[in-house]
Amino acid sequence: MQLQTGNLFGTAVDNQGQALPGVTVTLSGEGAPQAQVTDAQGRFRFPGLMPGDYQVKAELEGFSPAANPDVRIGVGRNTEIEVALQPAVGG
Repeated sequence: MQLQTGNLFGTAVDNQGQALPGVTVTLSGEGAPQAQVTDAQGRFRFPGLMPGDYQVKAELEGFSPAANPDVRIGVGRNTEIEVALQPAVGG
């Protein structure tokens, strides 16, 4: 059977590069939006995605939302991204 999908793996970090657990990561693009929450190592994954262009948004209380508007998923490929969140000003 041929693989017709790709996978997205990522890490959410703060402005010091430290992993951020508990970040809500929303993927939109092909099909319905999907959401994941990062694990203790700040990791998230969206397996089995249709090829195409996606947008990733990451949100965590106390931080400004971060967006990665240009994520391309290819067939049979693992795409890795890092999303950096900045502390919210005046939090």
